[in-house]
Amino acid sequence: MATNPTITDEMEMVIQQGNTLLPDLHIRPSDLGNPTEAFLTKLYVHYLRCFGLRVDPPFNVDNERPDTSREKRVFLIKLCRQVERIVQITFPNKTYTYLDIMRPAPKKTIKTLDPLFNYLAYYKMFKRSVLMPVEESIKTREALIAEITSKRCQLENRKEKAATVKTDIENYQASINELLEEVPRAQAELAKDNKTCAEQRLEMNSLGNQHTELTNQIRHWEQLVVEDDEVLTLKKQIEDISQDIENCKDELAGQEKVFNDQRHQIETNLNMVNEIEKALEVLPSNCLDEYKENLKQQELVEKQLSALEAQNQKILNEIETNNVELQQSAEQFQICKHKYDEECQKLQQQIDARKTRFEEQKKTEEERTKNMEKLQRQLQEQELMGKIIEEMFLELGKN
Repeated sequence: MATNPTITDEMEMVIQQGNTLLPDLHIRPSDLGNPTEAFLTKLYVHYLRCFGLRVDPPFNVDNERPDTSREKRVFLIKLCRQVERIVQITFPNKTYTYLDIMRPAPKKTIKTLDPLFNYLAYYKMFKRSVLMPVEESIKTREALIAEITSKRCQLENRKEKAATVKTDIENYQASINELLEEVPRAQAELAKDNKTCAEQRLEMNSLGNQHTELTNQIRHWEQLVVEDDEVLTLKKQIEDISQDIENCKDELAGQEKVFNDQRHQIETNLNMVNEIEKALEVLPSNCLDEYKENLKQQELVEKQLSALEAQNQKILNEIETNNVELQQSAEQFQICKHKYDEECQKLQQQIDARKTRFEEQKKTEEERTKNMEKLQRQLQEQELMGKIIEEMFLELGKN
């Protein structure tokens, strides 16, 4: 009947470290109090895989039945050597042999696992300290690229908006100037036509009154006297006056038509001004204020044009400032990229150095394996020779 192992402080610390670093194993006190070959093999396989090593045992590590195959012995010998090298990083004089995994002792197992877990914890901490700055540099680079792209879009939008606003202002200013030039002339023509129309209307009314009076007098005279030459002459004069009145009426109708056409033209111009005012509502408030100021005071057009040019220059200055900020962002990005490239180069050099050491260790391991196989063959041959010599001695003894 198996007894429960005594849990020491060292064992408890090793169990806590192992369950923290290798949570899939679930190390129990009984695993360290009574270690087995299957448990240690499984533990070391998981441990070495944490360093990115390819550890593929040629047998089932969960199977606790005895297996004396050559492949298993060779694998366990290599596994012990790898564990021994990691332990010797901290304790150069310590060893870990094939016998320590085949017949594990609790004390030796705990003393071996303690530096192994410490080295794994140091490796993970070193890995975080190396990769975190690289990740920060990558995030900074991506943020700078996004900021540069955003500022480029803003700059392009501002350029397009500035060009559009400038073109619209020039077009509306030209239309306003043309309409402002036409309004006084149209108003003068309208006043002149109104005056002419009023005069002609008064004249027509006077002629109409004269015509009515003459017509009444003619009718009165026709009733009193017989027609004679003077009457005929007077009738002719009256007919001529009537004809003149009709001509005046026709001329007045023609002038009224011209007056109506001019009034329609003036109304069209006023409607156009109203349309321009509506269009100016969608423009910035400063443009609308400038437009209203132009309507009030025509003599300030040149000053307002100077103000627009100053505003345009301000926009150009903002664009230039954005270009400078963009250039500074690009320079900062190049500096960060240079630092990132240097750190990547240093990290690559470290990786290459580790690869070189690993290749050298691999070659050394292969040479040791070959020497071990050669020694095993020599031992087998010596054992065979010993048996042959023993049989020869037995035969000589019988003789």
